[in-house]
Amino acid sequence: MDSDAAKVFGNVFEGFPYAHGTDAGGCRWVPVSTESLERHLDGSEMIGIYPMVYDPLKQHTGPAGFVQSTTELDARPIYHDMQRELWMCKWGAIDIDEGDDESEVIAKNAIKLFEALEITAWLERSRSKGYHVWVFAEQWTPITVMRKALRAVMQLAGGDYDAVYPKSDWLDGPPGNYMRLPYGGQRPEGRQIVISPDGEPLNIWDFIIGAEAERTPPEELERAAELYQDPQPDLPPPRDYSKEPLMRIDGSRLRGLALMMYRNGPVEYYKQHGAGHGRHGFLNRFARAMFELGFDRGDVVSWTNDLDSRLGQWYDEGPKFMGRRDGDRQMQRLVDDAQHKASRTV
Repeated sequence: MDSDAAKVFGNVFEGFPYAHGTDAGGCRWVPVSTESLERHLDGSEMIGIYPMVYDPLKQHTGPAGFVQSTTELDARPIYHDMQRELWMCKWGAIDIDEGDDESEVIAKNAIKLFEALEITAWLERSRSKGYHVWVFAEQWTPITVMRKALRAVMQLAGGDYDAVYPKSDWLDGPPGNYMRLPYGGQRPEGRQIVISPDGEPLNIWDFIIGAEAERTPPEELERAAELYQDPQPDLPPPRDYSKEPLMRIDGSRLRGLALMMYRNGPVEYYKQHGAGHGRHGFLNRFARAMFELGFDRGDVVSWTNDLDSRLGQWYDEGPKFMGRRDGDRQMQRLVDDAQHKASRTV
């Protein structure tokens, strides 16, 4: 793949510049380069981009610093007194993974709704059996606006309104959660590729030229965001797992990382490990730590549910799964992923 295509591709998916995601090792603290994007498009490497960028318009009023060294782990920005409203993005995405038939219905519903809202959205057949829907903004957009716009469409389309990227409104520190880019890696036939409204695969140039030319202006995203209805007030109260026989949790059976995460929560964990802010990533790492300690699956699910029920202590949004539609199934998927990751480290 020529470098011109890689450069335009990089402009389309502009995001956090100091790190990228890989299939091999998760977050890699190396800037995204034209060369790495060429390797992605050639199929020799998979690149994921982090959408969340702090203060791209240079509006930060507090002290800020930047630390960079020859080691990957230190090549990261360091901010102080971050202002939540300065977290922005240039694109958003929806990950629809409900099984073949249901995913297709929800994805097509979402595309029609975006069209009705005068927002250009692009449909990708993901590497699994689902779909990704991409929306590209004309300018840096507050993450709260992008997330509400995407979640509003998912509410109307009948899908999981939590399956949107960016995954949170703000972070204690970058990079957050990355989204795997289309057209890269060793993708299955007909997968990880953007398709036209009639289902035909688009070549890379047709996609990137169209995506650059049809970015969504801020007023359209703001209008869509106004349609989002916070479901929290209408939900039943969270189930109190701490009163169930299995959940006599005082931390006495936990050790090491799992104990620290359970007792101290995400703020302390992310402070020590330099990761992002997301609830999903925190719960996934906790479940993985429990598997690494030898707990069986039933205990992992129960303890992770209990920790999820207490996330309101640290997050404005509260629990990730409890009390939400399809929450039990989403928790099972999180635990499946954590168990798989733990098995690779044993």
